[in-house]
Amino acid sequence: MSTDYINNPNQRTPCVLILDISASMNEKTPTGRSRIQELSAGLASLQDALNEDSTAIVRVQLAIVSVGGPRDQAEVMMDWTDATHFHAFDLRADGLTPLGNGLRLGLDLIEHAKEDLKSSGVSYTRPWMMVISDGAPSDSQHEWNQAIHDCRRAEEENKVEIFSIGVDGADLSKMSEFSKRPPLILADMKFRELFVWLSASLSAASRSRAGDQVSLPSTDPWRNFGL
Repeated sequence: MSTDYINNPNQRTPCVLILDISASMNEKTPTGRSRIQELSAGLASLQDALNEDSTAIVRVQLAIVSVGGPRDQAEVMMDWTDATHFHAFDLRADGLTPLGNGLRLGLDLIEHAKEDLKSSGVSYTRPWMMVISDGAPSDSQHEWNQAIHDCRRAEEENKVEIFSIGVDGADLSKMSEFSKRPPLILADMKFRELFVWLSASLSAASRSRAGDQVSLPSTDPWRNFGL
């Protein structure tokens, strides 16, 4: 972990990103760049947006779980990191899409974050989990069903807010199974706009208190309403 609760005791809003970096993310986009290049650029935009937000920079925590990639598995790519210490990095795409395993890893990370925050005496808002995928899960049906059950239960118990974002080609029927919130569609590889929205949304959430209704920014800059 790269967290500092002594010098920065501010309330935190944890957010784990579940990123599909399977082989299909190597597909070229109309810009001439691949999907994985656009996703990497989006992470850089997230870093910039957090740095420009005086609230988010001291209150947001991030973790990243990769799904697929050169090691062809779901794994923790970045443990919990305060926004002040977050540095974007390039991603490499390969392999299949064990999304169910990635979702369960994300839920485990969230529970670890809450335990760490509690033991440090730092308050926190409900954690977020943002899932980005351009395909269908390659897990066994049993593994996928377990992930659905765990995610739905975590939502019902108010342990997490889950947002799923489908990139062109994503299996939206599958992505609709693990959250009460319907998946949204990314328009034209607008990862930069998506991550700027995420930074602003986490900033808004980080200013809230238990029971508050948080007003999030519009998704219009990055969302495809035609599907």
